Amino acid sequence: MTKRTAFLDILQERDGLVLDGAFGTELERQGCDINDPLWSSKVLIDSPEMIKKVHISYLAAGADIIESSGYQATVAGFKAHGYGTEEALELVKMSVRLAVQARNEFIEAKASGMLTLRGITLGEETEDGIRYYSEGALAKPLVAASVGPYGAFLADGSEYRGDYGVQVEYLEVFHFPRMALFAEENPDVLACETVPSYDEAIAVARVLSDPFTTRGIPSWISFSCKDEHHISSGETIIKCAEMIDKVRPVTGIGINCTAPEYVESLIKDIRSVTEKPIIVYPNLGEVYDGITKTWSGGQSGFLDYVPKWRAVGANIIGGCCRTNPDVIGDVATYIHNTW
Repeated sequence: MTKRTAFLDILQERDGLVLDGAFGTELERQGCDINDPLWSSKVLIDSPEMIKKVHISYLAAGADIIESSGYQATVAGFKAHGYGTEEALELVKMSVRLAVQARNEFIEAKASGMLTLRGITLGEETEDGIRYYSEGALAKPLVAASVGPYGAFLADGSEYRGDYGVQVEYLEVFHFPRMALFAEENPDVLACETVPSYDEAIAVARVLSDPFTTRGIPSWISFSCKDEHHISSGETIIKCAEMIDKVRPVTGIGINCTAPEYVESLIKDIRSVTEKPIIVYPNLGEVYDGITKTWSGGQSGFLDYVPKWRAVGANIIGGCCRTNPDVIGDVATYIHNTW
């Protein structure tokens, strides 16, 4: 059985899965300073054990899939911070390795009857024995390698605009070696996310179509969107979904880092042109300024959207910026009890 088939079988058997939530903002909540061009990848250098703690907090909340801390991890980015080539290569791969280690520690802790792990409460004693808060989640949660867009490397907010000023071929050259490094660590999924433009989606799809690079690992391409029908650079989500539908190695299509009120309409558009799995993990409901790196505006009732997203065709639901383990715990309670 191929890895792609195994992933699709899990989706069909479970009818739906829970993805984790924000990583960078959760690290900030834990006291980490990520005000840096490397963003959350800076913590790979400063505090790798804290990365494991965040992963475990989402697993304890009931996530079926956790994403690695590799969103902004690139060899060029680490070298710009003074690291040698070999060190930079290892740091990129470490982002996946830490997620796998956290997942394995979590499984072993539950098998041993532990109630806490790395300071995270996993469950509680009841008259009938231990009740884990992650009940209903996959017995072996999946690890997705987070693959950020070119704009994440630039660290100038362009992943919300897509105005890179470079050719598709340049973007391919950027993504190929990085994807290969992530695949070396054998994650369960390659999550290419916050893609702002059709051109970058084409480049990523070409990379994902190379079996020597991806090693047969299933993947999705997820877009940042500016309204109910368009991705950040202005192309329609339908145009993007039609392209991805034709690329067999790309397993699913997603929406992330997007206002939650836009998601239902975007799912409908995607589902009108493809039967591939749809992954949605929008922001909590605030607005991010890529220049000042601050958030503003109010938070909507995130959980109220979840039944609507499922009803129109979402297969995997999680959260992006400003969501946290409490939010994902609520999503998991709903999904694991109703799907």
